Amino acid sequence: MKLKKLLLLFIMISALFLNGCLGSREVNDIAINISIGIDKSEEGYLITNQILNPKAVASKSGASESPVIINTKTGTDLFETIRSAVTYSPRKLYNAHLRTIIFGEAFAKEGVQKVLDFFVRDHEFRTDYYFCVAKGTTANEILKTITPLESVSGLELFDSIEAAEKNYAPTKSVKILSLVNTLLSDGKNPVLAGVEIKKLQDKSTSIDALKETDPSKIKLAGLGIFKKDRLQGWLSDEESKGYNYITGNITDTVGYVNVDNTDNITFEVIKVKSKFKAFMSDDKPSINVEINVLYNIAAQTGTFDVSTEANSDKIRRLVEENLKELCISTIKKAQTEYKSDIFGFGEEIHRTYPKLWAKLKNDWNTSFIKLPVNVVINAKVNGLGENTKSIFSKESSG
Repeated sequence: MKLKKLLLLFIMISALFLNGCLGSREVNDIAINISIGIDKSEEGYLITNQILNPKAVASKSGASESPVIINTKTGTDLFETIRSAVTYSPRKLYNAHLRTIIFGEAFAKEGVQKVLDFFVRDHEFRTDYYFCVAKGTTANEILKTITPLESVSGLELFDSIEAAEKNYAPTKSVKILSLVNTLLSDGKNPVLAGVEIKKLQDKSTSIDALKETDPSKIKLAGLGIFKKDRLQGWLSDEESKGYNYITGNITDTVGYVNVDNTDNITFEVIKVKSKFKAFMSDDKPSINVEINVLYNIAAQTGTFDVSTEANSDKIRRLVEENLKELCISTIKKAQTEYKSDIFGFGEEIHRTYPKLWAKLKNDWNTSFIKLPVNVVINAKVNGLGENTKSIFSKESSG
């Protein structure tokens, strides 16, 4: 027993002296790639790499040049095109710190699946970056944009997706494995975060237009709906929230209801749990969506007393009606306008009725159009805040 312990101790100590240099690179020999944009071109691909500019990042004398270097290259093969960026720089691209991959809208409409194998297979890429789609523009234009809060737009986009998903829910973060699994699944199509450019009115704050970049604002723009791997269209911010309610992908968000056409009650949703159940009706599949919502009263206008049981119940019913209407309109848009099951209703039918699914799966999106979906919202108030009436009400108890 002692011998085993000594042997284990020896192995542990020896490990401290091992030099893990296999495949390692000196910092001065690499170009840290923050974001990759993929657009279509006449040759096949237009690849844009947003690379950290080490001179600008290390400079302490103020921003005198662009914090990023925009590297573009066209080619017919994705791997070759990305790797050929070295012809513009003596440094080899380092992709382990990649934060975002952006598909241009035109490219996404033609299908994104053909590029995913490379990102899964290549050992240099981790799996913690996000995918998104440039709405109404190219990925190249997005990556050339300098933003007010974060000078590296690829980083800001990553942070914005995380913050928006957690605090307001108009978007969804999608990583490589999630995207691939959805594309391989039966009965569900993917969605990806949309991003668009809003030009700033005054460009005088830019540093000579920040060299190769444009001073603009990058804004998240709802969710892009896909049918298989092809972009079909877009959900608005509100519809994207509806999608996240339906799929239970909400950590925190807000909404409001109007009471008696006089008072606006703002509610903060702090917990959402969603459940699908497939059932047969007239020998045809249907889906029941049950969504449990826990909320706080966040703010109000007017003199409506939220503390009484009757009034609290009235608000609860209004919240349920509000969210039900939002969810139903989102489902209808996916069914009628885009004909794409982005919710995973097909997956639930597959689990519940596997024999029936075997008949439906090859043309599920056609069946999805006519699928009856019932939405039930169960809302429950958690807290009323510090006041039971508006603080500007003369009768306020605050």
